[in-house]
This record gives sequence, C-alpha cells and structure tokens, in this order.
Amino acid sequence: MNRIPTIFARVLLVVFVLGSTVGSSFASNRTDKITLKARQAVAEASPDDWYTLATSAEKCMAEGVNLKEAAVWLDQSIAIQETAYNLKLKGDYYASNRLPQQALEYYSKSIRVGKLTDPSYMDADTQDKIVALIKQKQ
Repeated sequence: MNRIPTIFARVLLVVFVLGSTVGSSFASNRTDKITLKARQAVAEASPDDWYTLATSAEKCMAEGVNLKEAAVWLDQSIAIQETAYNLKLKGDYYASNRLPQQALEYYSKSIRVGKLTDPSYMDADTQDKIVALIKQKQ
C-alpha cells in the first residue's frame, strides 16, 4: 500500500517532464516557422523591396525571435528608402533593447518623414512612444 503514492508520484513526474518537452518543442517549431517564413520572404523580394524587409523584421520582433537578423533587415529597408513605417520599427527595435536615445531618434525621424511625405500625416502611437521615453528620462 505504501508504494502506490510513490508510483503515482513517479508517473506524474514522467507525465510532467514529457509534457514540458513536447510543449517547448511546439514553441520552437513555431519560432522556426516565423523565422523561416520571414527569411523566405526576404529571399524572394526584389532588391528594392524595402517593405518586405520591414514587414519580415516586424514579424520577428513581434514574436521576439531572430532579432539580430531583423535589425539587419531594418537597416537594409531604411537604406533602400526611409519611410515612416520602417523608421518607426527601428525605433521599436531600439526601445525593446532598452536604448531610449536611439529609439527617440528613430521615432522622431519617423514623424518627420511621415510629415514630409504627407502634410496631414498623423501617428499618435509613435507620438505616445516619444512622450513615454521622454518621461522615463526625467
């Protein structure tokens, strides 16, 4: 009778370990799929396709995967054409890496480029991010 709780505890431990392993395996497969899809999109993009580079970087950043390559894609996107979109993403990249000065620089560039492109351009989200970063510095 005393062995039943011990056996039960061992079975629970095995089930827990197997469940943890299977769960992390699914998570890494999901991460791999995001990275692979982003890399495929970038590989298939034309040399002047700044948008695909930026959206691929954004997908990786949203999931917190492949961040070094995402930063390279953002730099390439910006080198092709500076847009409010890719500059804002670069600001988000710096903000997520706790580099507020660089984030402020790119958020400001994003607003400036947006206004130069379209005088009625508004991006309240980026403006809110700028205000939040400035408040952090104080």
